[in-house]
Amino acid sequence: MRKLIIAAAFAATMAMAPAHAGIIDFANEADTNGERGVASGSTIIIDGVNMRLSGTAGLDINQPFAANPYFDSGDAGLGVCKVLTKTAQCSPSSDDNVTLGEALKIEFLSDDGTMSVSRNILGLAFDDGGHSPLGLGNDGMVRIITDNGDMTALFSAFIAMAASADAFFQNVSMIELFYEGKQFYVNAMDVSEIPLPGALPLLLSGLAGLGFAGRRRKSKA
Repeated sequence: MRKLIIAAAFAATMAMAPAHAGIIDFANEADTNGERGVASGSTIIIDGVNMRLSGTAGLDINQPFAANPYFDSGDAGLGVCKVLTKTAQCSPSSDDNVTLGEALKIEFLSDDGTMSVSRNILGLAFDDGGHSPLGLGNDGMVRIITDNGDMTALFSAFIAMAASADAFFQNVSMIELFYEGKQFYVNAMDVSEIPLPGALPLLLSGLAGLGFAGRRRKSKA
């Protein structure tokens, strides 16, 4: 049932998305590879997308301390946890979602992890603290900040925007999700790569050819 809900939320966007679009399924990552926390600032590749994950916690969100991004199983998703056990489990186990004074940060990286890259965010799916989908009769507010704009809205508003088949965060290398009155996990995220302008590959190949020809002339001189 859950997968059908997520598919319905993303169906319109996927129909119009570029070839490199894909859903980053955080819930499936936890269910498949095990519930666990990772250190803030860790990098991970999920569904072919390289990311750096960070968490913050503290009553004063302007002066936060580090929290650990946490993959919660049971079809939940990605949250944060302040304290991890030696086996990377959350202690207490109820502190594994994004709640009061907490935030989750996701940065997109190149395949080799050496630089940040920009992506379009086409859709988001959220669960509440009880692992039920948010925005479908179980709503609340969330604040989302990117390096190219920010927005505070109901979870249902983001689901509606995803269904409109238009990227509501364009050309962003970072997205940070803040508690704004409702505990949540990020269940899944629909992203696409930023396509190169159609003429750019031709231009680059032409410049490369000129450079090669110049080197040949110099070698004959």
